[in-house]
Parts: sequence; C-alpha cells; structure tokens
Amino acid sequence: MIILLNGTSSAGKTTIARVLQEKYPGVLLLYGVDTMVQTVFPAKCDFPPFDEQAIKLIIKEEDGRPQARLVVSSYMYPVYETAIRFYKMLSELGYNLIIDEVLFNANRVTPYFEILAAETVYFIGIKPEKEVVVRRERERGDRVPGLAEGLYDEVYNPHFIYDLVLDTGKLTPDESAELISDFMERNESPQGFLDSANAWQKLQSQNNDSRSEVN
Repeated sequence: MIILLNGTSSAGKTTIARVLQEKYPGVLLLYGVDTMVQTVFPAKCDFPPFDEQAIKLIIKEEDGRPQARLVVSSYMYPVYETAIRFYKMLSELGYNLIIDEVLFNANRVTPYFEILAAETVYFIGIKPEKEVVVRRERERGDRVPGLAEGLYDEVYNPHFIYDLVLDTGKLTPDESAELISDFMERNESPQGFLDSANAWQKLQSQNNDSRSEVN
C-alpha cells in the first residue's frame, strides 16, 4: 500500500507524513523527492546557480514578488523513474509507504501512473491557498524565494483526481493525518490514482495527436 502526498513546496506534506507514521498502527516507510533524489546530489546541484545536469532554476518577478520555476534535466529522468520502481518493489514485498512528492513535469508524472498502476495507492492532494505557502516559504527562510508559488499551478494539475484534498492552511498536521487515516479505514480500494492515470493518459494522447497534426 502506498500513500502518495502531492503538493507544492511548503504545503506541509512532510509534517503530515511524519504524523501519519506515528499514528499508523503498523510501519510506514517515508520516501519522496527529498530523500530519493535531492539528497543524493552534491549541494552545488541544489542551490543557485544550480547544476544544469540536475535542475535549472528560472526566476521571474510578477506583481512585485519572485516566482521560481524548475526545469528538470533529462539527465534526471532515469533517477526519478528508478526511485518509483523502488517504491513498487517495496509495495510488492508487502511494505507500506508514504511518498512525499511535488508532481510537476510530464516526464516525472507519467512514470508514476505507469509504474504504480497495479499498486494500491491513496492519492492525497495537500493544497493550502497560494498565499499560505508564500507566507510559509518567507517565514522558513530556507527555500528558494518564489518556488512554492512558481510550482503551484503546475503541481495542482486539474487532471489529477484525488481521493482527498486537504487545505493545510485550515487543518493542522494532526487533523490532516486523522482525515487520511479515516479515509483509508473506510476505503480499501481507492480510486483517485487510477482515475488520474486514465485522465493523464488521455491528455498525453491528445497532446501527441496535436503535435502530430502540427508536424
């Protein structure tokens, strides 16, 4: 079983995941973009000016405040995909996982839906209001300014169909974890991830058809 938490930077995913680990009656293993990808690269890849082989950071200013956008190098795609295969392997062995993710970029999103299609996945959107993550990012002071807002619209893709969407600007981590636990107890066969995979596949097919017509 896999609990997939998706949300922009500073949304509160990791805090909720750690509360879930403590509340869950069994063992939940916590992985995600930070543990499986970010920490394996040297520090020079994670901070400006960033390493072109890993992540390129583009910062622009809108309405008087910075907005940062991440462009993932193709060098990184196999790293991300291998991490997802690792999650699948653990799930098949009977381990229960929480994955703390920031789902953006089609080359990162598609492998999730393809590789984990046969697994039981609870797809949870961690979505506070944009102003909330902007404020948190500013107060934390340890994130690239504008990253939470710059990723916001792409991460909360309208084609994603969640089992639950939690507004962590209004809910505490404990309340959020309780809602997830309650949903899991009442729903042994979650549908959101599968519905999202189907919607995503149709979208990618339409995009491919459009590109073919242009060419």
